[in-house]
Amino acid sequence: MYATSTPFVLEFPGEDWTFGLTYGSGKYSYSYTDYNAAATTSTSTKTQNINFSTAEVTGRYYIGNSFNIPFGYASYKISYPDWVYSGATYDIDYSITQLNYGIGNEWTYDWGGYYGIDWYQGGSKLSDTITVKLKSGTETATTLAQATKTSTDVSAFAGIFVVTFGFGF
Repeated sequence: MYATSTPFVLEFPGEDWTFGLTYGSGKYSYSYTDYNAAATTSTSTKTQNINFSTAEVTGRYYIGNSFNIPFGYASYKISYPDWVYSGATYDIDYSITQLNYGIGNEWTYDWGGYYGIDWYQGGSKLSDTITVKLKSGTETATTLAQATKTSTDVSAFAGIFVVTFGFGF
């Protein structure tokens, strides 16, 4: 999620606590082979785009010099524009809210540099919402079920070894 949305992070440091905001968005594209059910010998390569957006309110509690416990509330959105299944085209929007937590280290340098590593990031999903809109084609119970299932296969986001570079003022 972070690799695609490349979020901008703004943190307000303190002695024992840091609070911040994170926001970013981006698009991921992949190619797949479309097997046309109507013509058994027809195949073509298609491209699917997935749009990601990240919005977080974050905090860190420092234990010792650099060791910290990051936490926060996050809202993630995943959009599948023009998602096709068995001749039906949908726009799918999937939103997740979750609580984040982890462990990490951060170091600041006299010249203003900042280097951080979150060794582990986890999350607990609070809620999720899906919106499926038929754009074209014939909707059946199977196509609608597949469109709904596609996005809800996503669980709470987590990560390991998340590295951050930056500058402080």
